[in-house]
Amino acid sequence: MTLPIVSHRALSVWRRNRDVFRSVWRGELPFTVVEPLFILAVMGFGLGGYVALGGTRYLEFIAPGVLASYAMWAAGGECSWGTYVRMNEQKTFDAIIATPVSIEDVIAGEVLWGTTRSIMSCLVVLSATLLFGVGLSPWAVLVPAAVLL
Repeated sequence: MTLPIVSHRALSVWRRNRDVFRSVWRGELPFTVVEPLFILAVMGFGLGGYVALGGTRYLEFIAPGVLASYAMWAAGGECSWGTYVRMNEQKTFDAIIATPVSIEDVIAGEVLWGTTRSIMSCLVVLSATLLFGVGLSPWAVLVPAAVLL
């Protein structure tokens, strides 16, 4: 089995998605920033007032799970629904493939963009946990690298 040949043109697909995100980020702000903040606040402080975990605050307990789930949903949503819309509804891939960009480059660019969105979501939730005073380990700086994998 041979691996597909992916060229530097995959970065052009990534750049195209980045440029679109730059123009529509305000519409995605509630899902990217406000929702994780809301979940952490409501679950951590609201429900957390009723849950005893033997010395660990409930917010500290749920923060890693919220971080992982939002990173997963960001990549999953972008690489499933976002790709479907670009492929079937907008016919963006048809237009891209009419250029010297190959289908392998388009796929690689989409995966790179999904990874980028996942890391962005991870950084937002990580920042929110710091904002709420969750005592994170110094190892938390490696969380974006783990999300990358």
